[in-house]
Amino acid sequence: MELSEIAGLRPDMLDREQVEPAIHKTVGILIFPGFELLDVYGPMDLWSNINLVPSKLWGDKSNMVGVKLVTVASEKGDIPSHGGVRTVADYGYADAPHLDYLIVPGGWGAVPLVEDQPTLDWLRARADRAEIVMSVCNGASLLAAAGILDGREATTNKLLWNEATAPGPRVNWIKKARWVDLGNIITASGIAAGIDMTHALISRLYGEDVGKWIELWTEYEPHRDPSWDPYSEMAGLVG
Repeated sequence: MELSEIAGLRPDMLDREQVEPAIHKTVGILIFPGFELLDVYGPMDLWSNINLVPSKLWGDKSNMVGVKLVTVASEKGDIPSHGGVRTVADYGYADAPHLDYLIVPGGWGAVPLVEDQPTLDWLRARADRAEIVMSVCNGASLLAAAGILDGREATTNKLLWNEATAPGPRVNWIKKARWVDLGNIITASGIAAGIDMTHALISRLYGEDVGKWIELWTEYEPHRDPSWDPYSEMAGLVG
């Protein structure tokens, strides 16, 4: 569909309320004290907008997807970000529902969690059952510490590269990458890169028209090249 056609489609909420999505996906976001706000809310906002995509862009109604977002922490309740803003964890590790897609953010609070066995055990168990696992920034450190990235390519925050990659000696860390997409595991670089990663994944899963509409709706122009990464040079990782 031409961009001009997509631009003319506004959310048909009435239609979406009348037509039950044929496909339901649950996106779970791990949160913990000291998580990075944009790591969580950037991807969450794009995923939430799946529910606003005009039905015309899905083609056949059997392709229509509905997304439910849930937050998970070690225990349910209010969880402070490192900036102090609090987010409610809907579930604890023990009672979290099945997650089709799992997002693991970073932040200063992720640093001690690389040695937190309950968190690593939960991540291993959920990664085995999830269709896709994503990390943002040093959220990759948690996946690495859990062994989920062993023998795989991955990327992470560039300014704190040495610290972020230390928990993953068996990971093939890619210094110059906005994100690394292995199909069922996707790792993004620092903070805002999670938005680009999420847009790329949504476009891959649900088509370019859906991706273009979300770009127009959010008025955010995503980087589409996963190798675009000026920050690796700024951080002195590459020449």
